[in-house]
Amino acid sequence: MPLPTQEKAAGMTTRGGSTSKPEKRQSGCGGEVKDRRTVEDRLDELLSSMLTRDYLDRQIKQLKMDIHAENKEITERLEGRIYELETDNEDLRKTVGSLEKEIESLHAARDKTEIKLNDLEQHGRKDSLRIIGLEDKSENESVEECVEKIVRFVTDKLEVSLNKNDINIAHRLGNFTRTKPRNIIVKFTSRRKKHDIIRARKKLRGSGQVIFEDLTRNNQQILKDAFRLKCVKNTYSIDGKLFAVLTNGKKRRLFMDTPLSEEYLMNDGNFRRL
Repeated sequence: MPLPTQEKAAGMTTRGGSTSKPEKRQSGCGGEVKDRRTVEDRLDELLSSMLTRDYLDRQIKQLKMDIHAENKEITERLEGRIYELETDNEDLRKTVGSLEKEIESLHAARDKTEIKLNDLEQHGRKDSLRIIGLEDKSENESVEECVEKIVRFVTDKLEVSLNKNDINIAHRLGNFTRTKPRNIIVKFTSRRKKHDIIRARKKLRGSGQVIFEDLTRNNQQILKDAFRLKCVKNTYSIDGKLFAVLTNGKKRRLFMDTPLSEEYLMNDGNFRRL
């Protein structure tokens, strides 16, 4: 039996000394198909027809319409959301404004309340004085001993008539130390006696002993802060009323809400004539 030649192996058929290419191939189902090259040509032709300018124009136009519609939808959603946020922001702004006004009103009411409480507290101290520098040798000093020291001090140093019955109560302030005498608070039964002592206290200059009105903590701080100003020569109180003497000799009545600045105190328009 003759062996297949190289041409047969390559798919060539020899008939009577000549070769020819196969015209057809059998399909797996027994049917026939056209030449493979013809199919490829048809596919190329189909693709070419699909990619014509008219087809591409239609596709691009449709794509633009789709993009425009999508952008419009997104824009409308964003505009709606922005409107909602602006509305919420306006509501919040109104709420904040209302709260700020309410806070200002509360602060004003608090300040008025503090002033009233300070005035009430000071009124309760109208008959009292503070004595600084009076000897203090015993931690166990009694009220009676304290009263006796005050009577001797006022009678001898200030030359003002005073007896035990003129004093309602007296006591030391703070903790006992051997290096510095504790201050004394003394409340008189008569405001006239208090005024007599106030008028005579100038005799204590240079002695290291001082007498002040018994002021609230707020009033004490006001006088201290005012005294630190360069335009203020001196500060003092009369029956709980606070005053500052300026370097130009003018007097100013001070209150809890008085702005303690040189510019304010030097302006005569801010004060009534005393």
